[in-house]
Amino acid sequence: MTAGSADADAAAADAAAEKRRRPRLVECVSVSDLAAGLATSALYTTATYPVHRVKVLLQTQDANPRIVSGSIARYSFVASFARLLREQGPSGLWRGNTPYLLRHVPSIALSFTLKDGLREALLPLVGESGTGWRVLAVNALSGGLAGVVSLALVYPFEFATVRMAADLGNAADRQYGTTMRATWLQAVRKEGLLSTYRGLPVAASSMALYKALYFGLYDSAKPYVLGADAPPATTPLGLALRTGLAGATTFTAASVSYPLDIIRKRLIVDTAAEAPQYGGSFRRCVAEIARREGVRGFYRFYFYDMGFRVFGGLVLVGYDLFQDMLRQRQQKEFERRSAGPAGSARALGDLAEGGGKGGDAPGRQLRLQLPLGPLEARDKR
Repeated sequence: MTAGSADADAAAADAAAEKRRRPRLVECVSVSDLAAGLATSALYTTATYPVHRVKVLLQTQDANPRIVSGSIARYSFVASFARLLREQGPSGLWRGNTPYLLRHVPSIALSFTLKDGLREALLPLVGESGTGWRVLAVNALSGGLAGVVSLALVYPFEFATVRMAADLGNAADRQYGTTMRATWLQAVRKEGLLSTYRGLPVAASSMALYKALYFGLYDSAKPYVLGADAPPATTPLGLALRTGLAGATTFTAASVSYPLDIIRKRLIVDTAAEAPQYGGSFRRCVAEIARREGVRGFYRFYFYDMGFRVFGGLVLVGYDLFQDMLRQRQQKEFERRSAGPAGSARALGDLAEGGGKGGDAPGRQLRLQLPLGPLEARDKR
């Protein structure tokens, strides 16, 4: 065997070993990622839904047939909350809350979890010497893909949320049905079986753009903002730095994707009318908004929404906070198990076995049990 062939065989063996070391996506989805995403999104969603309901109503009222016909007066930004309370009662502020929770909480939890899994699976392709732009591209791609997949899985709930939030009827005269199920059934009877996916292509484009910037900018800028010795989110400095960064990235992402969000919601509401203005056409919707309202129509109630969206950056901060709390808990558990000679021996045995049952080393996370294999523990990135 020549020296050249030996070198080639060694290089091939190294390449094969590197490929085996790359984390599979299923190995990158962790229980702690999922738990942190669920807890963070549930708290935020429950507290802010009335603001979301008013936002949807204001964004879609130019496509609502009752407002277009003049049978109901337009809503103004200042009087929206008081008017809804007067006309629909306190429950009116939470109209559409059920499908919103079923859409928003799983979607955010899935997007965080899938984003981390995709990011860990793709980062090895960049390599340790990867430039900042390549890392940004990986972060943006993983965030965008995660956003689209998570939205597609729960889109019928998003459809029901928009229609119920835009409904201006009282208890006896609802436009789109009194419940989530009634809203779906009315849409299917009048518009066809696939009507609950109305606006999905626009929504997917908007979500891909938003999440690519939302996750991509935050994950890429975090090492530069926090520095080499990044303070945990559980410390005042770490929390303050993350809050400022999250607010800036959320504002940027929301500003860029805002026109697509307006178009999507207008299409969902307009297609329920007896005489639709846009006929379900994206191009016609864009043309009509531009002709009647100008550029301002694509940024209707933009500043109101931005104030709401910036607080959405707290989801990113809360996710980091939950992750750091979980790591600290794992650290304390490991130290407790390692106390004493017997504990040290057991901990070393757990390390040798890749974490073992209930003996995760610090910096390791217990992975979801999937059909492809047993519970696995792997070094964090």
